[in-house]
Amino acid sequence: MNVLITAGGTSEKIDDVRKISNTATGRLGSLLADCFLEDEGVEVTCLCSENAVLPKNPRATIVPVSDVQSLQAAVEEQMRERAYDAVIHSMAVSDYTVKYSVPSEWLAAHLAKSVLNRSWDGNPEFLTAQIHSALLAYGGGCRSKKLSSDIENLFLCLEKTPKIIGLFKKLQPQTILVGFKLLVDVEENELLRAAETLMKRNGCDFVLANDQKNIDETRHEAILLGKDHSLTRLHTKTEIAGAIKDHVMRKAEEDRQK
Repeated sequence: MNVLITAGGTSEKIDDVRKISNTATGRLGSLLADCFLEDEGVEVTCLCSENAVLPKNPRATIVPVSDVQSLQAAVEEQMRERAYDAVIHSMAVSDYTVKYSVPSEWLAAHLAKSVLNRSWDGNPEFLTAQIHSALLAYGGGCRSKKLSSDIENLFLCLEKTPKIIGLFKKLQPQTILVGFKLLVDVEENELLRAAETLMKRNGCDFVLANDQKNIDETRHEAILLGKDHSLTRLHTKTEIAGAIKDHVMRKAEEDRQK
């Protein structure tokens, strides 16, 4: 059985020494890898971000990734080279990447030249559209390898990154896909609705729904949703890893018997 696991959190460059990242550690991903590798017949490939906790089992194949672009390239390469029975997408993927960075005075000058000197006849909607267009089209941001620390106010324009979870079933429709949904301080019903939406949109077989408020050093409250509407409540990362493995292995066996 071949299992692909993504773990950690991606980061996006601002310049050569600064990045935007998230707080994901990759610890759960490493536990998942070690849990699956307890079975001799399982091979695990881990796409791990920089500084992510790595599996202890030396049989794990580690593929390093950094930003969303490198993650996408690694996913496409891995899934074209071999068939995976299951994909566990536990990585926290950046929702945005840096389109450009610019000191405030540079951006103000650009807007004045592009928009404010034009006749807009008092139409606020027209002016708003022109400002929005100018912001998106701006291409004169800082291009140095290291932004100066003397810049008082730095504007970052962020653009949306592609959703990596949508790739897995497109590349290998038969793989068992486990997605993860993390929200912060919401009602359980809202969390479950968001997890179900993620499942339907991306063809997930299971989704782990969790709330940041229920996660600390020793506790990780989560609910594992199945495509069959099953709910499994879990309380620690170790429990989560074991439950995901059990559900995936059982689903794989059921699929083989069909």
